[in-house]
Amino acid sequence: MPTAVTTPKNPLHPSVLPRLDKQYASFYNKYMANAPMIQDLPWDPAVRSSPAVPGGAAALPVSKTEDINLGDFSIRVFYPIEAPEGPLPIFIWYHGGGMVLGGINAENPFCTRVANSAKCVVVTVDYRMAPEYQFPIGHEDAWTAFEWVYKNGKDRLGVDVGRFGIGGSSSGGNLAAFVSQKAGLEGIPLNFMVLGVPVCDNTATAESYKSWNVNRYCPGLPAPKMLWYRDQYLPKEEDRSDPVSSPLYGSDESFTSSVDKVFIALAELDLLRSEGEAYSEKLKSFGKDVDCRTYPGVPHAVQAMDGVLDIARKWIKDMCTYVAVQFGRHPADVAMEDLYPENVEVDVPQIEGGGPWLKLNSPMVLGEAPLYREEDKTLHYVDCLQDPAELHILQLDNQGEAVGQPKIYQLEESVTVHFFRENQPGYICAYFAGVAFMKEDENGQMKLEILKEIIPQNERSIRRFNDGGVDCQGRFWLAEIDRKGLSLGMGRLPADYGEPLGRLWRYDPDGSLHLMEKGLVCGNGLAWSPDNKTMYLNDSAAGLVFAYDFDIPTGNISNKRLFIDRRDLGGEPDGMVVSVDGNLWIAMWASSRVMVYDSRGTHLKDIKFSARNMACTSWGGPKYDTLYIASAMDKRPNRRSDDDGGHLFKYQVGVEGVRKYKFKG
Repeated sequence: MPTAVTTPKNPLHPSVLPRLDKQYASFYNKYMANAPMIQDLPWDPAVRSSPAVPGGAAALPVSKTEDINLGDFSIRVFYPIEAPEGPLPIFIWYHGGGMVLGGINAENPFCTRVANSAKCVVVTVDYRMAPEYQFPIGHEDAWTAFEWVYKNGKDRLGVDVGRFGIGGSSSGGNLAAFVSQKAGLEGIPLNFMVLGVPVCDNTATAESYKSWNVNRYCPGLPAPKMLWYRDQYLPKEEDRSDPVSSPLYGSDESFTSSVDKVFIALAELDLLRSEGEAYSEKLKSFGKDVDCRTYPGVPHAVQAMDGVLDIARKWIKDMCTYVAVQFGRHPADVAMEDLYPENVEVDVPQIEGGGPWLKLNSPMVLGEAPLYREEDKTLHYVDCLQDPAELHILQLDNQGEAVGQPKIYQLEESVTVHFFRENQPGYICAYFAGVAFMKEDENGQMKLEILKEIIPQNERSIRRFNDGGVDCQGRFWLAEIDRKGLSLGMGRLPADYGEPLGRLWRYDPDGSLHLMEKGLVCGNGLAWSPDNKTMYLNDSAAGLVFAYDFDIPTGNISNKRLFIDRRDLGGEPDGMVVSVDGNLWIAMWASSRVMVYDSRGTHLKDIKFSARNMACTSWGGPKYDTLYIASAMDKRPNRRSDDDGGHLFKYQVGVEGVRKYKFKG
């Protein structure tokens, strides 16, 4: 018997679907399409106990929270974890909800992320709401909270009120804009303001703003809902054009004296987008430094859906980054994996890879270049930053398990990557300055035979070699690091840095050397597709993976294109291998993960381990379907005490890996 098809109470309008973010549409159809609209229900204050919008991420742990009663309402104070010494800066956040919904718990998850990432104290305000309390009560509470923090913050909260920011979302953005103007008129300095989908003009209609026309049927805030909210708090029409409720109509003096730096996040499909754009332009006309961004494909309230939307996470990260930068931090200090430690991207499955497969007697400083040899079932890898550098050879049994601890050779130069030679003993390798053969001498010492010194002595302070690969014709590829660029960290290159110094070279079996690529910060993870027609190259510190067309007979590369972009998402693409199905298995430095992408660049899944710095991957084992991973110590001052960096990890994939080629020279 066929199943009856029911029509949702509030289906997505046909005019919206082609423009709507696919994640949002999917979540809406599953969880929101049958929810009644608040304007169609009898009013019940109990509705405030539930989130106004589903799909939010959980709050992060902070060092302390404190609720303070200010008489008619209260504020909540969030103190960050791992805060620096001395008085911290202060940021006040006003929650959204149309001046009707929300409360002290409404936007705690966002407040915890701002506190921890910007290393500041965050205050959220439980202002009184309509319909019980109408205009101007909410605005008066917003100002009372701000004034109390400004006057009492130093002694009561231990903060530096000389470093002060405010912000808010939706109706909370309206409150923040009002406070910024009143503070300016009263001579109270503010450093910056952050607004998300703010209500800037409470007289707005379809006749006055384009977005009220094109987005009138968009979910989140369709026109009837917005008008209902307005009626609850602003029942008197004359109050709607008051500059207090509509900051767009503030006096020239209030705009002139208002805060100088402003970040505004707008949603493309929001009813309120046009008035936000108008407010941004008016601020700019008064010389304000405004960073106004419109996020594509999403409607109002997207900020509250960071548990289910990737674009909402980017929105949150952008806001947190802005606050952090205003308080003296670097943009790269705000990492997506810290904001969302459980799963950086919403729809990417997370698989627990666990702890070390083999705990070494002495952890490696930086484990690199694991390489499996089937003939004798051994795993070869280097600790390139040990002093002196080391080559480890680990015996495995028939099941791919370790037999004891590795045999360790001390090296005369730091070798960063190595490959076996075809029909010859030993390896070809990249040492810090060039290409060499490496093999054991009659005294049991591992010796280098220098073939090409590519980086001269006077350039070793600015460049060194890092990773490499051997292509299907037996040619050796080796990639450099720009040492200064790498030392700055991912995402920290100044805009005026110029072209990074790292290069990619190809060393052929006939001894010829070819410069193949320039402009790398940290060349890494060379790998080829199973048919050898595509070459992949990571630039770790840039957060990028590139793909090239690869010409097998000549070894030439062409058609460079961006294949994976991790700049906003975090994780530095390090060592990389390919499975026979074409998937890339990438050790993502600073993320505790090996990430898996398919040949189209789609992120398939993550495997999480107990070491932050997963450095390099290799295939091995009896079926060549086991991933062996070398890791590195976490040397950050605030590192976790239980981090297992410097040991070896293993993961049974179940899909055969593409075998490494040998150098034909």
